[in-house]
Amino acid sequence: MSGEKHWQGLQRHIGITGGIASGKSCVGRFLQLQGLTVLDADLYAHEALTPASQATEAVLKRYGTRVEALENNKTNDGRALRQIDRRALGKIVFNNANERLWLEQLIHPIVRERFETEINQHTKTSALVLMIPLLFEAGLQDLCTEIWVIYCSEKQQQDRLMARNNLSTNEAKNRIQAQWPLEHKTLLADHIIDNCGAPDSWQHQVSKLL
Repeated sequence: MSGEKHWQGLQRHIGITGGIASGKSCVGRFLQLQGLTVLDADLYAHEALTPASQATEAVLKRYGTRVEALENNKTNDGRALRQIDRRALGKIVFNNANERLWLEQLIHPIVRERFETEINQHTKTSALVLMIPLLFEAGLQDLCTEIWVIYCSEKQQQDRLMARNNLSTNEAKNRIQAQWPLEHKTLLADHIIDNCGAPDSWQHQVSKLL
């Protein structure tokens, strides 16, 4: 990944990325079992849209009842806390590039801030794993000392996504195409983890890289 600015500290930051349903979570769980601390962008993005957060209010202001959950949380004094129907929001942003960009510009700075906070709280750890599906799209390369791209074929992505999320063929294709092509990401990778073969066949490669 020549030319890209990497994390300059002594601590090893392994950035894990790839395409949707390429196997990133499996690699992350494996690394966690090896004793590494795993920081997860998906978790931070999910937390950003909790009830009453500024991001949630911005989303509800933009889309209104189209994305508001029918059942809302309540405060201790009985007031309703409006929350987002994430599936409804997904249908909007995965079918409209402009709306997806708007949401990403809202969420990405929040995710970066959470990563920076968590990194500062783990300064005595020799290595951290940063799980970031949209690592390149969000421009978070500078948080990593090295970037591993988890690779599989687009057909494998599509089949896995349809089975995992109960999506139609078109829905799965829209979600895959919402991200950079895996072939593009592999050109920017420091290491490519091949997940095209049998389940867990990538473990030897990951263990060797560790």
